[in-house]
Amino acid sequence: MRHYEMYFVKQHIAAQYAGKEHLLYQLFLERKRAIQVDEKDLLDKQVAFITEPIAEEELNTYLVSELGAFRTYEYKNEGHRLSIHQSKSDASLFVRKEKVNVYATGGTEAETVFFEVIRKLTPSFFAIDFQSGRYGWLNPIKQQKLV
Repeated sequence: MRHYEMYFVKQHIAAQYAGKEHLLYQLFLERKRAIQVDEKDLLDKQVAFITEPIAEEELNTYLVSELGAFRTYEYKNEGHRLSIHQSKSDASLFVRKEKVNVYATGGTEAETVFFEVIRKLTPSFFAIDFQSGRYGWLNPIKQQKLV
């Protein structure tokens, strides 16, 4: 099973870290691995500083409206589930105030549908798969060229 955590990074922070995504990943990884309470509290404050809270109700409503046409989509128990039987792909998405969680099995088609729908909202959703060490923007941030 694949598990992705997605954070809504503030626009100006996202612009500053375009091309330096490994630094954001390192911050989230250190936070996940933190054992000592003081260290965890400090890392929680740093993550809170660079991220925006997610408007749960608005995002849930948007997902329902965008995904309702899929016959194998359902929204219940505060979670979104999409199955694509041809590719044996299954994904569930849960919206929380601090992050969005996606759990997927089988092929990648169902999770890709979730990512494509969410990336239309804002370019600054940062996705992390800690298990495989993969991370990045759902919609790449363009770096500004200063002359």
